[in-house]
Amino acid sequence: MEEFGFTKIFENEQAVCYADEDQKTIGCILKVEYVPIKKFKETFNALADEVKEAGTFDKFIFDKSALRTFHQPSMKWYFTEWKQELMEYGLYKHFKILPDIAWFKKSVEVARKPLEKKFPKEVARKLRIEYYESVADAIKAD
Repeated sequence: MEEFGFTKIFENEQAVCYADEDQKTIGCILKVEYVPIKKFKETFNALADEVKEAGTFDKFIFDKSALRTFHQPSMKWYFTEWKQELMEYGLYKHFKILPDIAWFKKSVEVARKPLEKKFPKEVARKLRIEYYESVADAIKAD
């Protein structure tokens, strides 16, 4: 994301995270095939702190194309807790890059449907989740 003018805000063994306040966008690129839920939560809680502190982000780019393991408990926490909390700070656009693996994409689709039902309708209408082929495509989208 640095090549698009983003600033690296932190990095750990699992991920590198970027932000661009001018574009109101924060992003996370996973670097590994599997992220244990404890490390996943640590990374995303650090991102949440950045969103809360800045108060200006409305778009999140999540590149999980390196993943080779679909972990439902992580997805559930991210979807039902993290996303809902961050909506309070204006983060409603979630643009994702999935691995180019058919079974992974199908797993996301199947798991997402029951989770979406947990959102109140007024909240679900505001939430925007889209999938892109690359970070560059997600950055261009508005």
